[in-house]
Amino acid sequence: MSNTLSLPRRLGHVARMIAAFAGPPVMRWSPRPTLPATPRPTAHDLGQGITLWRLPVGLVRIRNRHRALPPELAGVDDKLRFPVMMSDRQITGWLDCTAWLIDHPERRILIDTGESAAFGTPAYFGDAAKRMGAVYPKIIDATAAAGNDLPAMITATGHALTDIDLCVLTHTHSDHIGNLDVLPRTTRLLVSPEELVPAARSGRLLAKLPQDGRLHQTAWRGAQGAFGVVMPLTERGDIFVIPTPGHTAGHQSVVIDLGDRRIILAGDAAFDDSQVADNVIPGIVEQRAATLATYDMLRRAGLEKPGLTLFTHDPANAAKLARFTQGIVPTAS
Repeated sequence: MSNTLSLPRRLGHVARMIAAFAGPPVMRWSPRPTLPATPRPTAHDLGQGITLWRLPVGLVRIRNRHRALPPELAGVDDKLRFPVMMSDRQITGWLDCTAWLIDHPERRILIDTGESAAFGTPAYFGDAAKRMGAVYPKIIDATAAAGNDLPAMITATGHALTDIDLCVLTHTHSDHIGNLDVLPRTTRLLVSPEELVPAARSGRLLAKLPQDGRLHQTAWRGAQGAFGVVMPLTERGDIFVIPTPGHTAGHQSVVIDLGDRRIILAGDAAFDDSQVADNVIPGIVEQRAATLATYDMLRRAGLEKPGLTLFTHDPANAAKLARFTQGIVPTAS
């Protein structure tokens, strides 16, 4: 597929993007849907002493092209993809911002922090308020209903925030780091080194990351099958981080290896399984080539060992996990 558009079409997309940023926030483009009933966290016994908690923390609405580009626009070059996405005025319904808590015999590991009701306020964006505070609400609509916040979700699991000694951040977009401020200083944060390199138009909220010594960089080592380099998080080696770039240059995911099968907590590497299977490109990815390479790696990993890939905004997560814990494992196509 050609990655070029005619000059008039390029200018049209850029003009509509400029109009979007000059206009009102996304939430005013169409009637804001009623917030759904506050969900409960769900526990999934994976065996070997591991429980995986699904934590729906906050909500987000995005453009349809943010979620997936139509086929005729899927091949646009990286610099034009954002204007193409921003020129779309069709908005999805509410999507969960899923965080995950791994209750492992060795430690409690949180994956991402979900979104906050404070989204869009100057305090939320901190040092980036002047720039990002004006831009972000034009790109997405996000919030959290009462009881849909991270502290409430963690309490419902029977744990306390102070029980969590590590939080792995898949990347630094708002709906993944929106609740960093509620984590205690005893919780270390893990971010890939590639994610910390500033990049124009990336949407990464690096200014929101604390500078109090809690932030650590992922230390890639060795090689493990389709994943390539990894970083183990447990002495048993059954929980580890893998690089899954594309959505952002430093996007990373977490693998729970159960011996005969495994789960990949894949953040925004894609929005659902069909995107990986069919090479569907979301409008928000930083690097198209890296996204396709990550898709290929996830498919090869599925051929190595049966497993499950869970994405932050996939509404099928609960059903997929229920089947998995019943011993029903998807087969690679």
